[in-house]
Amino acid sequence: MPLAPMSKMLAHARKNHYAVGYFEAFNMDAMQAILSAAEQADSPIIIGFGGQFLSSPKRAVAEDVYLYGAVALEAARRSRVPTALLLNETNQVPMVYQGMRAGFNAVMYQNPGEDFEQTRRVTREICQAAHCLDIDVESEIGELPMADIATGKQTKGSNTDPDVALEFVEHTGIDALAVAIGNVHLLEEGKSSLDFELLEKLDARSPVPLVLHGGTGVSEGELKKAISLGISKVNIGTAMKRAYINAISGFCRDMDVSRMDPHVTVGWGGQEDMLYCGRAAITAIVLEFIDLFGSSGRVID
Repeated sequence: MPLAPMSKMLAHARKNHYAVGYFEAFNMDAMQAILSAAEQADSPIIIGFGGQFLSSPKRAVAEDVYLYGAVALEAARRSRVPTALLLNETNQVPMVYQGMRAGFNAVMYQNPGEDFEQTRRVTREICQAAHCLDIDVESEIGELPMADIATGKQTKGSNTDPDVALEFVEHTGIDALAVAIGNVHLLEEGKSSLDFELLEKLDARSPVPLVLHGGTGVSEGELKKAISLGISKVNIGTAMKRAYINAISGFCRDMDVSRMDPHVTVGWGGQEDMLYCGRAAITAIVLEFIDLFGSSGRVID
């Protein structure tokens, strides 16, 4: 199936009061697991990778965004449900343009340490280039706090200002607006508390669909309410990685891997393959979120 425009997906979701999930892959298993869940649920889906992870200076080996784009693009084209491909939260301008050439049909530039006027100017230029190629652009106004599971602490964030957001959307031409309304990146322990009054103001004024990052750290009840009040896209990453880690660590704990055929344990894809167990865990949790978002059975032409 050809790539589906993210903006078209989100416009339909906004009109019909559900949300499309963006599920951030981190390897082939994750990508295939996400698409499997979407096909089982007959749900539109957004897959992709985090640009800030691919370009991180902490990586031991540099990654090639073109390789990630090529693999994900072919996977999306083979999907039986509408699929958009997003290069998410990319903090390096060259990688944004590389992502466009690599096959992503949606990109997001985000550089929290940058001067706001610089971000505004760069985002406008990205939109002008992207729209010539029928590529959608997402951006964020405000800043999400960042949770640290090791210490239990959070960085400070800043909620989205409706006036600033409206001016930014109109000036840049972005297609989707990620908002900060109490949601927190990387939160696992405890749940964030969303500012629904602010969300209602943003939805009333925003000409483009609204996006909620940090979906793992929001309770089911608050996610449902946020979607009913205008959130059209929810980002999930941490929950999938935790499910993958738990599945593989549980496998290694319960099985005597030192006495197992390594080909069976890694790569054959059966019940005794630890990678299969991780993949199955991701599919299961993505199905749960798809049901929560209300996107099951929402495939449109």
